[in-house]
Amino acid sequence: CSECPHGHAFHSGRSPNPALRCPPACPLSSTTEETSKDLTTEESSLDPEIASQFTIQVCTSTSCTRKLKELGLDQYHVLGELYAHAQSANMEKCVIIEDGGCQGGRNCKMGPCVAIQHEEFMGNVGLEGMNSNEFQESVFHDVVTGEDAGRVWSCMENAISLMTEEARIENEGVGDAMV
Repeated sequence: CSECPHGHAFHSGRSPNPALRCPPACPLSSTTEETSKDLTTEESSLDPEIASQFTIQVCTSTSCTRKLKELGLDQYHVLGELYAHAQSANMEKCVIIEDGGCQGGRNCKMGPCVAIQHEEFMGNVGLEGMNSNEFQESVFHDVVTGEDAGRVWSCMENAISLMTEEARIENEGVGDAMV
């Protein structure tokens, strides 16, 4: 765990301990009105086992951090926004959300950037919902607002749902073959 400038701990790596929740006034919790309006507390229909195969890496390179600072935001802003979305889907203990290194100079020039990784693949993965440049680079670009983080999270939810459906179909096929 790491601490924000306000002294609140948050999950920033593969620690087995669940993240501590920050109070709403902390920059690590949802910091924009539109994010808090968009987030719901309904039970998630996402499969925790599938979700735990994903890692969201928020770039904390000098370039990405500088861009956030120029907007009056600290380096943990995007991390907090994404964590708030994971929390609203009850997936904060499943999906790993961590700070990461530079995603490549060209990507960081279009940053702040966020990468998604899956345990079955090497490196970053492209997800449905990325624009063509992001998909080509397998990195989300210009993730600043709650709406931007919402788009990243929506793509994650979609990927988790698709993989869950694929696993269900696979399991049904195995069950049918055994009959």
